[in-house]
Amino acid sequence: MQGGASVARRSITYAGRSWQDPRNTRAWRALVALVVREEPVCWLRYPGVCTVASTTADHVIPWSRRPDLGMDRGNLHGACRPCNEHRGNGSPSRPRGRQKRRQRPAALSFFD
Repeated sequence: MQGGASVARRSITYAGRSWQDPRNTRAWRALVALVVREEPVCWLRYPGVCTVASTTADHVIPWSRRPDLGMDRGNLHGACRPCNEHRGNGSPSRPRGRQKRRQRPAALSFFD
C-alpha cells in the first residue's frame, strides 16, 4: 500500500496466546502457491459449486478454531474459491449455507 497505510489484521486468542491472521502476508501467498501447485484439483468438489481447479488453500481445521495451524502445510488442501467460500468455517462434509432439515421419524403406535 502507498503512503505507509496499514491494513488491520484480525487476531484470535487461543491457548493463552494472541495469533495474528496470516492470510495477508507474503509467507501466506507463497504457501498458497505451493499448495495449489502440489494439489491442482479441488479437494472439496461440492456439486453445483466446484470449478475443479484449485486456486486457494483451504484450512482443514479452520483458522478461527485452531490459529496455531494457520501456516501448517499439513492443515491445508487445494480448493477452488467457490467451494472454499461455500464451506466457510464448517467441516468438509457439512458446508455452510442452507442445510436440509432432517425429518422426524414417524411416531410409534402401540394401537395399530
